[in-house]
Amino acid sequence: MKSQYLLGIAIAASLSGAALLAQDQPSPMGGMHGMNHGQMMPVHEKLQQLQKTQDAEIDKLAAEMNAATGEKRVDAIVAIVNKLIEQRKAMHAEMTTHMDR
Repeated sequence: MKSQYLLGIAIAASLSGAALLAQDQPSPMGGMHGMNHGQMMPVHEKLQQLQKTQDAEIDKLAAEMNAATGEKRVDAIVAIVNKLIEQRKAMHAEMTTHMDR
């Protein structure tokens, strides 16, 4: 059981790290790099709000996972991993729309 818990945490951490690395890659097409500070602020604020919303979702799922036992705990780990995957894809799509402008 402990190994399943650690596996879930390892997967979640690697997905979060991959998302951060993907965000740091420069866009060869220009995208937001050609925008001035005033143009970037609304985009930045929108992305920050999206991240706060996503963090709250993960916090809720983590609390449910920590309160669960047995098979319900495994199901909660699966729910967190699936949510992280969903959020990573959503953030990537959002970033792509702004990078391609």
